[in-house]
Amino acid sequence: MNNRSKWSIRYQELEVENIHLKSLIDEHLEYRNLAEQTLRHNAEFLAMLSHEIRTSMNAILSLTALLEQTSVNTEQRYYLDLMNTSNVTLVALVNNILDLSKMEAGKMQLDNDPFDLINVIEDLLYSVSPRAFQKEVEVILAIESEIPLFVMGDALKVRQMIMNLVQNSIKFTHKGEIQISLLMLESAVELASVQIIIRDTGIGMSAKQLSHLFHNYSQVHESDDHHYGGTGLGLAITKQLIELMNGKIEVKSEVDIGTEISIVFNFKKYMEVPAIPFKKDLLSLMNVMVLDQNKTSSQLICNLLIEWGASVTYRLEMNEEFFEDIQESMYDLILIDLRTINPHLWEREKANLKKQPLAVLAPLGDKVEGEFKDMFKAVITKPIRKLHLLNGVLAVEID
Repeated sequence: MNNRSKWSIRYQELEVENIHLKSLIDEHLEYRNLAEQTLRHNAEFLAMLSHEIRTSMNAILSLTALLEQTSVNTEQRYYLDLMNTSNVTLVALVNNILDLSKMEAGKMQLDNDPFDLINVIEDLLYSVSPRAFQKEVEVILAIESEIPLFVMGDALKVRQMIMNLVQNSIKFTHKGEIQISLLMLESAVELASVQIIIRDTGIGMSAKQLSHLFHNYSQVHESDDHHYGGTGLGLAITKQLIELMNGKIEVKSEVDIGTEISIVFNFKKYMEVPAIPFKKDLLSLMNVMVLDQNKTSSQLICNLLIEWGASVTYRLEMNEEFFEDIQESMYDLILIDLRTINPHLWEREKANLKKQPLAVLAPLGDKVEGEFKDMFKAVITKPIRKLHLLNGVLAVEID
C-alpha cells in the first residue's frame, strides 16, 4: 500500500472520530442546557415557595405579637415565648432559602438607597442582645465618630448580613463578651471605607473548621455539651452578599479563645444629609464616676465621656472603696452598671446612695422598676447607644 492510500485511510478515520466527537459535544451541550434549565426552574420554584411561606410566617408573627398584648398566665407566656423563638427561626430559614434561590437563578438585586448605617447596626443589636444578656454575656457597641450618618446601599441586606454574624457569635459565646465596632478606614469627599468588626470570646474554631465556614449546609461545630442546630446557610449567604456588594470578609479564630470577623464595605456617602457632630465640650464641667464590672464596656463609656469633655473616674467593683470614694468626692453623676451592684452593700448604703446623683446602665431585657428605679435619675440601656448615653447624662445635668 502506497503512502497516498495510507493517508487517505487515516484521513477517513479522523473524519469518523471528528464526527463522533462532535456528536458527543452536542450531546453534552444538550445535557448542560437541560441541567441549567432545571436549576433555573428549581430556583424559581424555591423563590416562589419561599415567598408564599414567608407571607404566612409574617402573619403568624403579627398574630403572636398581638396575642402577647392580651392577658395571659405564666404557662401561656412560656408557650408564647417558644412560639416566638420558632417563628423567628423559621422566618430566618425561609429568608435564607429565598436568597439562595435568587442567587442561583441570577436574580438577586441590591437596592441603592440612602440609609442610616449607625441606626441599622444599633437597632439590630437591640433586637438580639437580650439573648446574650440572658447568658450573662456582655454586648458592647463601639462606633467611631467619623462614621458618616447616611450612606448609599441596601439597608435590609446589610442588616441581614450583620444579623447573621452577630447571632452566630451569640450562639457560640457562653461567657465573656461580644464587641461590635464600626471603624472608618478611609474617607474621601464622596466615599467611605467602613470596617465592621465582630469580636467574641466564644468557643472559637480550628483551622480545619475555618476552611468549611462559608460552605452551604455546613455546620462546623459538633458538640456533646451544646446543641447548636441550624442549616449552615446563613454564613454562606452572608459571604455571597458581601461579595455581591464588592465588600470583603476575613475571619480569625482560636479554639477556646474566640473569633474575630472583619467586614469592609466601600459606601458612597449620601451628601444631602450632613453628619451631626458631637461637641467636644458638652460635658466640660461634669465630674463622673463609672462603675462597670466589664473592662471593655467601662473603657468605652469612659472614652465617650472624656471625648465630650467630662472628668471621669471608673471602678470595676461595688466594694468598700467605691463607697468611700463617692462619700469623699463630689461627683456630678455616678453611672452604675445594674449587674455590678452588690445587693448586700446596696441595702446597707441605701440611705447614702439616695443623696447621690445616680444613673443606671441596664442590660436590655433587665427590668428596672418600682422603688429601685426611683433611686436613679436616668436609666440608660445596654448595649450603649452613643446618643442615648449623652441624652441620659445631659438629662441628669439639667435636672
